[in-house]
Amino acid sequence: MEPKATRNIAPAYPASSVLLIRDGLGGLEVLMIERAKTMRFAPGALVFPGGKVDPSDFDTWRWQRYLKKDRRTFRDLALRIASVRELYEETNILLGDRRSDYLLPKGVGFEKLLQTERVQLEVATMEPFAHWITPETVPRRFDTYFYLAADNDHLEDFDGEEAVSAHWLKPREVLSDWKADRVPLMFPTRLNLMKLARSSTVTAAMQAARQESVVKVLPKVEVKDRRIAITIDKAAGYGVTKATERELSVERPKT
Repeated sequence: MEPKATRNIAPAYPASSVLLIRDGLGGLEVLMIERAKTMRFAPGALVFPGGKVDPSDFDTWRWQRYLKKDRRTFRDLALRIASVRELYEETNILLGDRRSDYLLPKGVGFEKLLQTERVQLEVATMEPFAHWITPETVPRRFDTYFYLAADNDHLEDFDGEEAVSAHWLKPREVLSDWKADRVPLMFPTRLNLMKLARSSTVTAAMQAARQESVVKVLPKVEVKDRRIAITIDKAAGYGVTKATERELSVERPKT
């Protein structure tokens, strides 16, 4: 009997995303950005700020001077730095130790800005929220960690390239708009909004994140009758285990 051919699985690159939340007039709000409709992947979709971890994010020595004094050490420091950096690069928001009720100058690199503004990053106040890995059958994969962070009266200012707008939105209203087919969402985004919508205030959301264990989610892809199905384990705790066709169409790269 001939051995079965082994399937090459692409590596999952580390990535990080942040759910920045605040107490709005009508309840809990989260910062979301709209991807440009010209993007090949997920055009026009609402997403949380985030992206691929940069090699420099792993340089602990580089960032140590910019961290608020904390006795704890974080094994995931590179992921936290990456999410803070991506948040700044996409929305011009810097998670620092003082109020940022003014827009920071544009076009200044992340590390250079830390030097000039003398801001201490508040990575210690971030809470792990979710962990998703791209299915093994996908050629371009990411190992993405999501963090929850409380806002401190920032003003959003999108980058105009990958993102075309940034808005403070109520999770329940976004989900309602998605259900009515008014906004496109990717599967992980919808489920993380569902999880966030269980809390009505920043305090409650942060407390829930501290108490709940983060379950690693690796969706499974099955093809039957030329139709693709993506499912996740019930143990992930979202209450939903299968992606909809609309979500699959959003995540399908445009040719």
